[in-house]
Amino acid sequence: MFVWVTHQVAATRWLKAELAERAPHLRFAFARPGLTTFRVDGPPPTGAVTMPTAFARAWGVSLGRGQVPEVLAALTPGAPPVRLHVFERDRDQPVDEQDPAERGARAATVAASLRAAAPPGAFHDDERARPGDRVLDVIVPHGHDPDEPWLIGAHDHDATHGPWPGGVTHVPPPPEAPSRAWCKIEEALRWADLEPAPGEIAVELGAAPGGASYAMLVRGVEVHGVDPGEIHPDVRGFAGPHGNRFVHHHLPAAEVPRGALPRRYQWLLNDVNLAPMVAMKYIERFVALAHGGLKGAVLTLKLNDDGVVAALPRLRERIGKLGARQVRITQLPSHRSEVVAILTW
Repeated sequence: MFVWVTHQVAATRWLKAELAERAPHLRFAFARPGLTTFRVDGPPPTGAVTMPTAFARAWGVSLGRGQVPEVLAALTPGAPPVRLHVFERDRDQPVDEQDPAERGARAATVAASLRAAAPPGAFHDDERARPGDRVLDVIVPHGHDPDEPWLIGAHDHDATHGPWPGGVTHVPPPPEAPSRAWCKIEEALRWADLEPAPGEIAVELGAAPGGASYAMLVRGVEVHGVDPGEIHPDVRGFAGPHGNRFVHHHLPAAEVPRGALPRRYQWLLNDVNLAPMVAMKYIERFVALAHGGLKGAVLTLKLNDDGVVAALPRLRERIGKLGARQVRITQLPSHRSEVVAILTW
C-alpha cells in the first residue's frame, strides 16, 4: 500500500526527517513538488491512516495515477456518494506572491470535468467534508506547470483532516486587513473547522499590527491584543455590531497584569516573533489566566532554524501539557517558516 501527503515545497526535507523518526514504517516512494508518497511496510493499518508530522496539510491512501477515466474507475457502483476534493500541489513560491487568477484554476476545471462525467449521485454536491465521509482526493499540478497524470487518493474524514480540498486552500485577505496575519488565522480556523462565536473573547499575543485580531473582530469576538508595538487604527478603533471591540495591552506579554484581562476568555492566539520554546512560557501563562474558560487556541510557532525543527518532539510534549482535549499541528498555505498548533478543549 502507498500513502500520499501534500505539503509546502520548502518543508520537504523537514517532513521526511520527521517521518523517518516518528513513522519508520513509511518508506519513501516518489515525490513531486508539494507531494510526497510512501510505501507502507507491513500489513495495511486497521484504522485511519495517520501522518505524524507538523508539515502535512492533507494525506491519504494512494489509488494510483491517471486522469478522468481512472478517477471514475475508483468509484464503487451503487455506493453512497463520496466527497470530491480536487486541489493543486503547492509551488515553490509563497502563495501570496502567486497570480490569484491562475491559482486554483486547473483544479476547478478538473473538478467540473469529473462531476460532468460521473454517474448521477456519485459525488456530494458540496466540498466541505463531514466526520465519517469518504473523500476522493485528486491532486493535480498547478496551472502554471505542464499537465501530467494526476494522483488519485482517498481518505476517511475525521477531525485530524482539514474539511476542504487539500485540507484548506489559501484565503486571500480583504483590502482592509492590516496584515497577512489575517490569512493565517482564517486558514487555521477553516482547516480545524472551528467557528468563534459573537460575544466570545480572545486574547492575542503578538497582535501588532492587528491582522489576526481584525479577523476575530469581524466575527463578533472581543479581542484583547498584547503587544508593545503599534496597532492599526482600524483595529484600535473597531466598533462591532455585537458591541465587541479591541483592547490594546501596550506591554510585553510578561508584563500584563492579571487584573487587566477578563476573568475568562475563550480563545488564545499567538503570533509572537520569538523562538517557540520562549513563546511557550507566555502561552502557558495566558492559558492559566483563562481560568479554565478556553475553547480553543491558535498558536503560530516560528521555525527559526533546523534546531527548532529538531526540537519539535519536545515542543509537542510541552504543548500537550496545556490540558487541551485535542492538539493538531500543521503548516498552512500562508505560512513561511512557521507552523500552527491548534488546540481545542
